[in-house]
Amino acid sequence: MARARAEAGKTMGDSLYGFLSFLYEPLFMRRAAVALFLLSIASGGTGVLVVSRRMAFFPDAAGHTIFGGLALGLIFSLPIDATVLVFGVLIGLTIIYLLRHSDLASDTVIGLVFSGGVALGLALASRYPSSQSNLTRYLLGDVLTVDERGLLLLLILAILSVVFFAVFYNRLMLSSIAPANYGGDAVSEYLFGGFMAVVVVIAVQAVGVLLVTALLIAPAAAGRMLARSGRGMFWTAMAISVVSGQAGLFLANRPSIDTTPGATVVFISIGFCALAVALKKARGAFKKFF
Repeated sequence: MARARAEAGKTMGDSLYGFLSFLYEPLFMRRAAVALFLLSIASGGTGVLVVSRRMAFFPDAAGHTIFGGLALGLIFSLPIDATVLVFGVLIGLTIIYLLRHSDLASDTVIGLVFSGGVALGLALASRYPSSQSNLTRYLLGDVLTVDERGLLLLLILAILSVVFFAVFYNRLMLSSIAPANYGGDAVSEYLFGGFMAVVVVIAVQAVGVLLVTALLIAPAAAGRMLARSGRGMFWTAMAISVVSGQAGLFLANRPSIDTTPGATVVFISIGFCALAVALKKARGAFKKFF
């Protein structure tokens, strides 16, 4: 019976991802391609808001505090993934609260939370030796291990991202450009903090804590240098995020390269950023002489 169910699941999976069969033969590679596409929808636009609001260290802070959620899950025997997600959202809301109700600069607030997350992670590793496998999972990430449940979660995240960007993107961009005129909207600020944390926690499972910042920041930074408007920056960053994800997975699967998909995706994103710098300098030189 179990074998029959497994065969049925395999048949359904082959049918669902059949459109990617010309690129990837194993089913887990097709899942990874879909996962990276869905994640790119969320991370591309979120990265633009993070860069525009000068919160580039937020992904690091939220990512490292994942270890606190891991500790709580182990101590109270709770589902690890759910505990990590809830704890990450609480940390995101805490950062927004401190930014709104203290005189500290954003980098100071985020740096304090970041340090606390690292300290908690080290304490966890020393007190719970059995947690080493979970720590490694979140430190390094592995998009190749995503399953049907993970894809469903990413699909929900992508849909929520589209809704969030449609409702709050312009408002948050205006408050980052002219905070004196458009700032002070507590609802959008707290929703943004919680949403960022959710994106970071889910992205960590694909690329790991060590690379999650670059995953969000690099496409947005490239979009900022290439585009001439907030809308152009959004769509440019989104396109770079999608292309980097698919190209990174494809190249990592090549026998001649054979690297970790998450690291390859980030490396290509940074390559786009370097290309954007070169193009911007070339454009400036062209205008100067012509």
